[in-house]
Amino acid sequence: MDQPTPNEHPLAEPYLPESVRERLGQSDPTDIVVGVLTFNDGTTAPTVAKVLLDGFRRSVPERKVLLVNCDAGSQDGTADLIEQAVGRDAAFWPVRHPVLGSSLHVVSESGVPGRDVAIRLLATVTERLTAKLCLIVDGNLKSADQRWSELLTSPILDKGADCVLPQFSRNRYEGTLTNTLLAPLTRALYGKRLTYHQGGAYAFSDQFIRSLLLSQPWDDEIALYGIDGWVTTLAAAEAADVCEAMLGPRVRQAKPMADLSTILAQSVGCIFHMMERYQSIWEPVKGSRMVSTIGEPAGLGESVGALHVERMIHGFRQGLRDLVPIWQIVLAPDTFQQILELGIDEADSFRFPSSLWVQVVYDLALAYHDRLLHREHLLKSLTQLYLGYTASLILTTRALPVKRVEEELERLAVEYETMKPYLIQRWRWSDG
Repeated sequence: MDQPTPNEHPLAEPYLPESVRERLGQSDPTDIVVGVLTFNDGTTAPTVAKVLLDGFRRSVPERKVLLVNCDAGSQDGTADLIEQAVGRDAAFWPVRHPVLGSSLHVVSESGVPGRDVAIRLLATVTERLTAKLCLIVDGNLKSADQRWSELLTSPILDKGADCVLPQFSRNRYEGTLTNTLLAPLTRALYGKRLTYHQGGAYAFSDQFIRSLLLSQPWDDEIALYGIDGWVTTLAAAEAADVCEAMLGPRVRQAKPMADLSTILAQSVGCIFHMMERYQSIWEPVKGSRMVSTIGEPAGLGESVGALHVERMIHGFRQGLRDLVPIWQIVLAPDTFQQILELGIDEADSFRFPSSLWVQVVYDLALAYHDRLLHREHLLKSLTQLYLGYTASLILTTRALPVKRVEEELERLAVEYETMKPYLIQRWRWSDG
């Protein structure tokens, strides 16, 4: 049977609007597909689109670039404003992508519903137009500049990288969920030190898209867990050449976000789910290595903002009152006993040892694997424990120079690696 050419579309995929299929049938190949994801981002997305195109005109003027605005149904004329900003000469497709099923319930800092559908659409367009790569950027970012085009794509164009992930500079206690759980757990599991897990800017090679991205279970699993953690785990677990681009600060147009327990359940749930899929990959991994980077590295910033430590400790103690029956099921007896003992500390002297925090995370991963409890309830029960550890981290380091915070986070990451045999032994025992 003859294989369809990139411009033939035997399947009317529900995520691919008719207007896109028509354009694909009439379009010539391109070199680079740039996707800007939007939902009522008329004040920021036009600038994002313009600076990205200007960046490509400066860095790779010989390349053909197609700009695709994947919009979730903006009411502020976002697409028209983007077209005005980039000019009539730019190759531009305004696309309203569908929002399917469970995608409505996936939270994202971009505020774009159906984000997974949009990224799948862009990957398909890239593959059908035989482009070299696809760059995807959130339209609500205020800090995008022309350098991003080169930083995010030159590792693929010049060095053959498979994907480029972002690394944004942050203040000392910004992104603690990533710094204390998502990134160090991924590092311990798969041996790649990936810094950022919440999206914002990606670039994928045509090979990564064809061999990995398009073959994913988009219609069920990704729709439940969200695309950002999925892509990061894919890059970590697969034999992919990953690069991180140092993009500077991440300033975005603020949008309403879900509560912490929902964010935590989806992001951590994604990693736990992928642990089952990639067990044969992560079990033998020991230690970790840096991935290649491009751009100027930036450490943690000094600004701390409002710190609600007492509120965090109160949240942890509320868990001790309300969640003990759940924690007793999902935590190992030794872990559970140590958690109970934390409740007697005074607020100022409250300390949650790093080794205990890693043990909690590994216990929850095991409980998820063993289905000891409804998985959403299990994941949300981590919220109060996370608040307790975060409060302890702040109390331990807030009077210290920011360099010491970085050192403490590195020690935590090493703790995840050191304690990995605890996870492996109990995982194998439960499988036996």
